[in-house]
Amino acid sequence: MTTNRQKTDMQEWLAEVSGLCSSPDWTQDELPVEIKQTHISALLLGRRRVLKLKKPVDFGFLDYTTLEKRRRACEAEVALNRRLCPDIYLGVQPVVESGGQFRLSEEGRVVDYGVLMKRLPDDFMLDRMVAEGRVTEAIIDRVAERLHAFHKTARRGSDVDRHGSPEQIRYNWEENFTQTRPYTGRSIAAQDFDLIRDWVEVWLDSNDELLRSRVREGWIRDGHGDVRCESINVTDGICIFDCIEFNDRFRCDDVASEVAFLAMDLDARARPDLGYYFSERYHARSDDHQLFALLPFYRCYRAYVRGKVLSFRLDEPEFSKSEREAAAARAANYFDLARRYASPLKQPTVIAVGGLSGTGKTSVARAIAGELGLRVASSDVVRELVFGDAKRPTGFGKGAYTPEAGRLTYQKLVEAGRSLLEENRGVVLDATFLRGDARALARRMAEEAGARWRFIECRLSPESVRQRLEHRAALKEGLSDATWEIYLRQSAEHTHISDGSAHLALDTGGSLAEVSRGAADWLRAKDL
Repeated sequence: MTTNRQKTDMQEWLAEVSGLCSSPDWTQDELPVEIKQTHISALLLGRRRVLKLKKPVDFGFLDYTTLEKRRRACEAEVALNRRLCPDIYLGVQPVVESGGQFRLSEEGRVVDYGVLMKRLPDDFMLDRMVAEGRVTEAIIDRVAERLHAFHKTARRGSDVDRHGSPEQIRYNWEENFTQTRPYTGRSIAAQDFDLIRDWVEVWLDSNDELLRSRVREGWIRDGHGDVRCESINVTDGICIFDCIEFNDRFRCDDVASEVAFLAMDLDARARPDLGYYFSERYHARSDDHQLFALLPFYRCYRAYVRGKVLSFRLDEPEFSKSEREAAAARAANYFDLARRYASPLKQPTVIAVGGLSGTGKTSVARAIAGELGLRVASSDVVRELVFGDAKRPTGFGKGAYTPEAGRLTYQKLVEAGRSLLEENRGVVLDATFLRGDARALARRMAEEAGARWRFIECRLSPESVRQRLEHRAALKEGLSDATWEIYLRQSAEHTHISDGSAHLALDTGGSLAEVSRGAADWLRAKDL
């Protein structure tokens, strides 16, 4: 961790950073220059360019304590990030001291090195778009396509493969537990620390051969290592920047781990539905049949690492008290996510998520599946596969929505669900399930397979349904053909559903994260 010598170096370094903000090397149209800090770097944000400087710190897995080490790290960062963002990374920029002033120049006494970049448009950063509700499924699909294309050509080889071995994965986890133990009771509860550690040990023991097969089959790649919303910009192309350069073992990894990272990050940003959808769209382009089996483990790993990294800020003096408190809260959220991923259902379970159109059942189904490590079988997807072009917006009870078409759709849905149940010991079925015979068909499948049956009925006020349907239509989102008129017809014909203790009436009026996690906790409570 940080030594007294490093703390002195940090004070000098922070003075350098402050001086650079007023350097004459920033043109007038780039001022004012803002500073944004992480635990390992500082970004000097001009209006057109960004200078990224590395803090003189040593965390064991990362060492920037000498000028030469920071120079090499900057060179590696530029080279590696140009793989995904070739036009953004301008090069390594020396920082010099000349006449008592810090400058961005090639002339003078070099005191540091930074990475000089073009500034990407803030409005199209994926984290901002998620926060403002501007992300569509089409955008997530484009991100999945970009990451998959990158993985197809990413470097492979024995030096890469060793980072995906079970031994290396165990070492990474042990490092995580060692480094987070001082934060028990501060950002992670002691019981959660123990639960996650125990689950990881069991998972690794049970999946040793699976991990070795991933190495043999070439799924370990020299990837990005930090695929989060903050590192993705959505413009004409998809730029996934700021990859890890400081430690090969954090960048060279199973492709499933990179998919899990963004899925987890979308979950943490209260869009677990998009996290699952991203995984699904990546999987659709890949012949990786083991991807979904690995996602819960790697989601847990990525959430835990984010909690650890944020916890480091609690002991770093350059952050204010309010910044440390905010970091502790965010770290606790990530650790809670890790605990949830480490708490799957123990019993084989068929979970039907239904309700009137527009009540949020697809989002809830995806969110539950992502948290519990299950797959979703969707009636909208099945109906499109069965009826093709005949599935298009039409009147209530017509076209692909006649009673006969509905029966065929549910039959195919249940068949798809049965296959996923056999693969994963659980499945989430996404459909309205307004008719008793449709629920009976799915329940019979569960009973015949020896699985538990659970029915979650999504409910929402009519005014909220109307607003959601209008918002979805404006975004041109999803496969559903539901309209306000269809909702009214369904509502008029809908009868009360009662399925005893296996039935949860779920009010979906709150945030998706809170609603879906409440549903997942109900499922866990029933998993006895």
